Amino acid sequence: MVKQPKTYFEAIMGINAPWSIQEVVIDEKSQIIQLELSYASESSRFSFFSKSSGNTADKITHSEKSKRWQHISLGYYTCYISSSHFDQTTSPIGISREALVQPHFLGGMNRNYTHLLRQQVSLAQIRGLNREAIANMYKLDLNLVDEILTDIEKTPDSYRLATYLPTEADPIWERIITDKLHLKTQMFSLKLLLSKLKLTFFDSQNEHKIKESISELRKYFIAHVNSLDAEYSQICALSTQKKAVEERRSSALKLVLPALKNSIWLKIITDKVNLNSGNMPLNLFLVRSRHAFQNSSDNNTRLVVLNSVREFFRKNARSLKAELVLINKLMNAPEERQFTLPNEQHQIWQRILKDDAFIPSSHMAYKLLLSNLRSQLLMNPDPTVELNAARRVRDFINHNQRFMQEEMRQVIRISHAH
Repeated sequence: MVKQPKTYFEAIMGINAPWSIQEVVIDEKSQIIQLELSYASESSRFSFFSKSSGNTADKITHSEKSKRWQHISLGYYTCYISSSHFDQTTSPIGISREALVQPHFLGGMNRNYTHLLRQQVSLAQIRGLNREAIANMYKLDLNLVDEILTDIEKTPDSYRLATYLPTEADPIWERIITDKLHLKTQMFSLKLLLSKLKLTFFDSQNEHKIKESISELRKYFIAHVNSLDAEYSQICALSTQKKAVEERRSSALKLVLPALKNSIWLKIITDKVNLNSGNMPLNLFLVRSRHAFQNSSDNNTRLVVLNSVREFFRKNARSLKAELVLINKLMNAPEERQFTLPNEQHQIWQRILKDDAFIPSSHMAYKLLLSNLRSQLLMNPDPTVELNAARRVRDFINHNQRFMQEEMRQVIRISHAH
């Protein structure tokens, strides 16, 4: 491959003063491009940061160790950008406001991706693409996609929409200022700002002034993020349907994990609530938990099992959103009227097991269960076996109340009469 001048890559990547490319390393075998950036602090007057940015530019400081971030791919080549100048303040929860106005080719101190890659991934998500489609589209590892989406989800609601905003290098900003793209808005302050920026742009073709105008307009959008839904939709090319996707996503993020004392966990463990989940780890975990719950008569042990189910949902909330949505809908729903069956030690269960004509039923699964249990009792009439058989009959009727209401009425009526 013919090695292109560094200035070519600077133009392609949108890297401008005081930044420049110090070194370009191209690994043709691994299809990787690595760009090492340098920062000329003495030339900061040419930066696209305007004076009104306050201490934003001051956050870019020199580090003894160079930091590397994954960037948007160039063709079939994965691109990495590294620099010893970056914002060294950590942002452990979500995306910080400061990160939204930093150069698109940099990344955070504790992040593995550039701001541009984050913006592109987040925009793809709000447009309805799943993580696998995003990974394929941008040639990314699924773990990196998950890392970006998790950081976006943890970003405060007050400005999360700004994470989708095009970066300062996107040509859409210049198109708006030059009226090549007509931005419809009813916000008077934005109209005034656009008028001023358009006049400044036509009066001066100075590149520094153009970048200052773009920076000012973009910062306005970040500062007024909660008042510019319609304008964000235009700039991010979001339709009403795509906005609905984001609304559903936002609502899912506000799901509540019920407290342990909420009856929903007991309904799940006793299979009274069917989550219809396609999540295999969850289904396997519930099978084991239900077995442990049903085979324990100790209330403390059962409480531990219930808590383990709740903890499973807490630790895997990201992959169990559909199930949590259903749980949230059910947990505050009014309780259905249910019959109260006598406990398994009541003599009525022993009579059902011994007398085939006592409380007859047409429910085939119930008849098969009784036949199986009666055979076991004939072979082993141990009191423990009898109690366990009584518990299984009671649990079966209790779990199938909808189809066995007549049998339940008879059990309750007869048990109350004795």
